Amino acid sequence: MVSVWLAVATSCGWGNMSYSHFSSVPQVWTWKDTVEFELPVLPAGRMYHFEVGVRYTETFTLRNLRLLLRHNVADSAHWQTDTICCPLYSSEGLSLGKGLFGLYSLDLPYASLPSDGSHQAQVQIIPCMRSDSLRGISDVGITVRSE
Repeated sequence: MVSVWLAVATSCGWGNMSYSHFSSVPQVWTWKDTVEFELPVLPAGRMYHFEVGVRYTETFTLRNLRLLLRHNVADSAHWQTDTICCPLYSSEGLSLGKGLFGLYSLDLPYASLPSDGSHQAQVQIIPCMRSDSLRGISDVGITVRSE
């Protein structure tokens, strides 16, 4: 049974996935609500491709979602912070994510990073918007794939 699942997963392109997890956010998400992910130890000698995932509803009325993404993937003592812009709606107001019935999901490439293989890396996602509180974001996530 396990070998059949592994064969299906590999043929579907999941064979290089090292980590994937989504966490729900509060109904009203503020900059004080940091979402944290603890990644497994990523073996050294490979390049890892990170994606940020956002699940949202039609109650999110802005075109873009800006996020602060903090991580210590390269080494445990050095934290890197980036601001990323996630376009969720087109200029015509159409969702850029996939979904039905007002619930959408969008995955965006973030970065390609090496790991030194010596620690359990952490990733933090924080909303970075002018508005103090956001409605309509249900989950955010991280997916890591190896070469």
